[in-house]
Formats: sequence, C-alpha cells, structure tokens
Amino acid sequence: MELKKIVLHHIDKELKEKATLNCSTKLIKKNATVSEFVDKLIKVYGAKNPSQGTFEEDEVNFPFQTKAKKYIEDDDFLKLTVESMDILKSKMDINTTTGGYVIFVHYKQNNVDFLITAMMDKSAHYTNTDDLGIEKLMALDIEKMARANRLNFEKWKNKEGRYLTFIKGTRTVSQYFIKFIGATDISSAKENFDKLKDAVKKYSVSAKFPMAKQNKVREAISEYVEKCFVQKRDVEIESIAAIIDSEEPTAFLGFIEDNEIEISGAIGVHSRSDFYSFTRNSIKEDGYHLVFEKELIKKEKITRDGNSIIIHDVPEEKLNSMFEDTQTN
Repeated sequence: MELKKIVLHHIDKELKEKATLNCSTKLIKKNATVSEFVDKLIKVYGAKNPSQGTFEEDEVNFPFQTKAKKYIEDDDFLKLTVESMDILKSKMDINTTTGGYVIFVHYKQNNVDFLITAMMDKSAHYTNTDDLGIEKLMALDIEKMARANRLNFEKWKNKEGRYLTFIKGTRTVSQYFIKFIGATDISSAKENFDKLKDAVKKYSVSAKFPMAKQNKVREAISEYVEKCFVQKRDVEIESIAAIIDSEEPTAFLGFIEDNEIEISGAIGVHSRSDFYSFTRNSIKEDGYHLVFEKELIKKEKITRDGNSIIIHDVPEEKLNSMFEDTQTN
C-alpha cells in the first residue's frame, strides 16, 4: 500500500441541532504511525464485506463526483475534502443525525488508486502514567468506523461495474451518507445472493467438502435465510461463514476477501424471490425452462431417472390442459 494523501476533519452535531464544521487547514504529514493507521483502516474496511454502487447521473444535486473529478485534474486534496465536508453538512442538517470525525485517504494498492471517506467516533482508552497511575484517553477507534465509502478510481475511469463501495460500521449506512457521496444502484439482494451461492460453491470445492456436506451446508444456509426473511432481519455474512465452517468461521470470510468477491456484509431480504438461488433449482435447455423448489427433491415430488426428471402427482386437469393439442391431434 502506498499512502498518497490523508486529512482529518470534524463535523460537530447533536441530535435535532444544526451541524458546524471544523476543517483542517493542512494535510496530515506521512510517517510510520500514519501509514500503520491507514493499513489498519483498509484492513478493517475490507473485512466488513462492503455493498457496491455507482454515482448518480445528476451531478448538480450530487456534486461529490464533480469534486473528485476536479481533484484528478488539479491534485488539490485539501480543496476536495473541505468542499466535500460542505456537501456532507448539507446532507446532515436533519434531526436524526449526529456528527463525528471524517477522514479522507487517497492511497494506491496493486497499481490502483482509491479514495476512502470514513466517519469515525472517539472511544475511551486507558493508559498508565509515569507515576504508575491510570488515565483515560479519548482516541479515534478504527474498529468503530460509523460509516465509510471507497471510490475505485480505475473502475470509475473505465466505467467498469460498481466502483463505489460502502460499509456499515457502528451505525447503519444512512441515506444521508449515501446521498453525500451521491450513490445509486446499490447492489441488490438478488445479486448478492447469486454471488454468495457461487462463492459458497467455490469455497466448498477448494475446501474439498464431500457432496453430502455441500448439500447440508446449502440446506442450512437456506433455512437461515428463510428465518431472517420471516423475522425481517438482515442476512449476515459472518453468520453464513459460521454455518459453512463452525470450527473455523473466518475461513470463508478470508476466501471472499482473497478472491475479491464483492458481497455485502449484511443483505436485506425483501421477498423470497431475492434468495431463490438458494431455494430453487433451474434447468434451461432449448425449448423449455424448468424451475422448482429444492424441497420437492427431499419430498420425492421430483425424482431423477438417469438423464430424465420425473415430476410426480401433477393434477390431472393441468396435464390435460398442457397436452390438449397433442391429444386432439
């Protein structure tokens, strides 16, 4: 990782009050401590399995992207961040928001430039004094990132897929933060579940799970997702990882990160159709498309005979209607 520029600002705001800005007048000088801080920030960010998105087309009402374009041209990072804070302030002037510290980091990794914008809170830490006493320090806590966004300059320039990502830290990814960045097209639940299914399959193969275990894992994930849907809870990737391998729950998360698979850390489920990839089988060939619930295989409603699929106990009237033309002829 090559740290290019970093700056820290503060937005002061309590619930139901107006926001005020305290912006730095200079960039933070790069040194070993700052680089270590950024390394940890990037690691924590990646471990939270971000959601993806792209910029809104309306650059007038969502000007962060315009500021970012200008920065690419004039290389004035302080100007970019101060003007961005003005945008953030305008989005936060509502009753339900609170302030925090906002850090902007431009870094390069694997020859790709990134811009991270993160909101952080302070938390209490305790240390010893020279006379062996104890004192409390209030310090920025990377683990308690409230909200964060990362812009992939390379993907954005080449209009390649979703070049924005968001994480939910100690707070939800609020609409005001998404509007501040000017993001749209946040990855859908269906897309996330399709990617998740593919990732689980690839991980199972790499871990050399026998087919019986693969089927058991898939069924357990389906039951968990169904339960989340009924209880109106998000599907958590950390919970999925524990289902896949309870003895080493971080292994699947590491697999996702190492293979740069973009799956949201928390997936909101709005309808059963969102997770059909886990509950349904689909076979598409010339002239037909067969879709059925996987549960029907367990109930032996659908069975296999060699290269043939047999559907049992189909109501006679439906079969008569389906084959009416053939019978008439």
